[in-house]
Amino acid sequence: MAKINKLGNITASCPGCNGSTSTFEYIYQGKELGFTVVKVRKPYTRFDEEVDAQFRLYRCAGCGMGGLGYVKMREQGGKYPIDIYELIWFKPEAKQRLALPEAVPEGIRNEFREGEKCMENGTLRAAAGMFRSVLDKTLRANGYKTNKGESLATQIDESAKDGVITAARQRRAHEEIRVLGNDVLHDEWHEIPEEDVEAAHHYCQRILEDFYDDRDSVLKLLRAAGRVPDDDKKIKVEKKT
Repeated sequence: MAKINKLGNITASCPGCNGSTSTFEYIYQGKELGFTVVKVRKPYTRFDEEVDAQFRLYRCAGCGMGGLGYVKMREQGGKYPIDIYELIWFKPEAKQRLALPEAVPEGIRNEFREGEKCMENGTLRAAAGMFRSVLDKTLRANGYKTNKGESLATQIDESAKDGVITAARQRRAHEEIRVLGNDVLHDEWHEIPEEDVEAAHHYCQRILEDFYDDRDSVLKLLRAAGRVPDDDKKIKVEKKT
């Protein structure tokens, strides 16, 4: 979570630095980057007293990405950074970027990362839909969608039957990823809790680990079960050419 220090700089996870912690500075080449001032209610007052709040620009010291902070001051006309009261919010801020196995296909990896970006921007329904899509495409890439009518629920159950994922992971795939994603895609619009999307995020990553962390072992299980993963399709194409 972003924090502001006595110098007026902000420490936050930077999306431009792949989620690494970085310092966002409000001065660049000796000049302030700029700010605007609005009036807000003074903290801990019984009266309608007001103080300044600033929308202030910042710059990542690492990659140069810009940022916007909303900072409440202690009084009207307060000087920055001496009179900072608190940092209300800061954007953009990367959330946790989960590690993925190297063998995860590029398209699936990119879709997973896009879901993480949706979370960082507060578009939780979009993130839930992306993680459901990652699950669907992962199963399809491993030979679990043999016909158009085969549901995602069936594919999850078949992958557990083949021993690729555990019974516990099977349940989580249904409850945390598939059902939440279906709500977004098929039900009337409604807000979804951030913690539900976080759960989909984490279990989607774990399922990718199940399929791609020890890829050779998984391929043996898939072939023994009569599945035709994309890996084998590529081999056949290469042999023909």
